[in-house]
Amino acid sequence: MFDSSTPIAVFHIHRADLFNRLGLLGYELIIPSHVEREELIGADVGAMIRGLLDCGVIRIARMNRRREVFDFGENLQGLELGECDAILTCIKMRRRGVVARCVLGDKKARVAAGRVGIGRIGLVGLLDELASAGAVSAQDMGSIVAALRRSNFHIGDNLLDGLARGV
Repeated sequence: MFDSSTPIAVFHIHRADLFNRLGLLGYELIIPSHVEREELIGADVGAMIRGLLDCGVIRIARMNRRREVFDFGENLQGLELGECDAILTCIKMRRRGVVARCVLGDKKARVAAGRVGIGRIGLVGLLDELASAGAVSAQDMGSIVAALRRSNFHIGDNLLDGLARGV
């Protein structure tokens, strides 16, 4: 379950193939409906998401009404609508017996997800999982890290250095 930050970052580094690679590793990639419509996602990122939807790489979860997400978000002060929708969707999926975790860019959102018992990971964690599974070579990871450094995505240099070193 993704919030908007990971698709935005992946778009800006021109690496939509990373979603395909996660799918090949057995991940079911889902974005909540509010992330699909979120204002932070510009036309270009939206086009990438629609392309991934058309290819069956990702799918949209339409589990939450807008009012329900807003109400849930009031308990998680300071989180964006997409983050709240992702967390709430994971809670509902867990109640149905589905193992799910949230991919959240903001540390505050990852902490909030942990407080309600949801597994969570960030973009760096996903990249590390891809590398550990051999789905991304060391050379490829170097180019991904370089692209992330050039982007406006906020990742600490120490995390990027660790990815580049394969730590």
